Amino acid sequence: MAFFDNVVIVLVDTLYGGNLGSACRSMANFGLSELRLVRPAEGLFDDPLLEPMARGQALPILKNVQTFDSLDEALADVEVALGFTTRLGKRRRDSYDLHRAVGELGEVAPTSRIAGVFGSEDKGLKNSDLEKCHWLVRIPTAPKLSSLNLAQAVALFAYELHTLKIATTLTPPAPRKTATGAELEGLYTHMERVLAKIDFFEEEAPERMMNEVRRIISRRLPEPRDVRIMRGVFSKIEMGLSGALESRKKTPGESG
Repeated sequence: MAFFDNVVIVLVDTLYGGNLGSACRSMANFGLSELRLVRPAEGLFDDPLLEPMARGQALPILKNVQTFDSLDEALADVEVALGFTTRLGKRRRDSYDLHRAVGELGEVAPTSRIAGVFGSEDKGLKNSDLEKCHWLVRIPTAPKLSSLNLAQAVALFAYELHTLKIATTLTPPAPRKTATGAELEGLYTHMERVLAKIDFFEEEAPERMMNEVRRIISRRLPEPRDVRIMRGVFSKIEMGLSGALESRKKTPGESG
């Protein structure tokens, strides 16, 4: 199945029902149907503008929306998460313009489950949420007004996907399975535990270093087998550390 048919839109900290309804309308315009909300504002679904802005064929998207308490949960089955932002900071080198990002998805992740992740209307995605995304994506705009309305950003992403779908006649390559968010989070937790045991973080803040590790690994879209191999390596290291610790506890006169 082409990745276009595996795309989910994830809206984080959404504030206004009108914007949510408009985002649903944009999704329906370009053939997307799966929507997930993370930490939606209280009263969002009571906004009188919600359903009028969605209208018609977009209403089923709204009625089937899934809600999550954290981005980790929303991305658990996602293999490539694209975080949309205008604030790139130190990760500028890891960013893609929208057109390039969608084009590369068609080449490197043709069968993967994709998420377009968008932040709140007033502040965008938090740094802690951006760290959960594989690629950071920016939509080029005029410098004087770089931020887009939430529904506009969703529409442009959906448009690029739709354009690629109708323009592409290539036969998909052999399926390449990409590790899910849950699998990667398990790896990162395992790595951090082992690295702490060997005092790797002695002169570096653990959170900052682990963010760099996330950047290096997630950008390359590892397969589940890659994750299993890396976790196997760290398990062996843990076993070795435990054995060394036991040896130190023994007195010279003790046997095996």
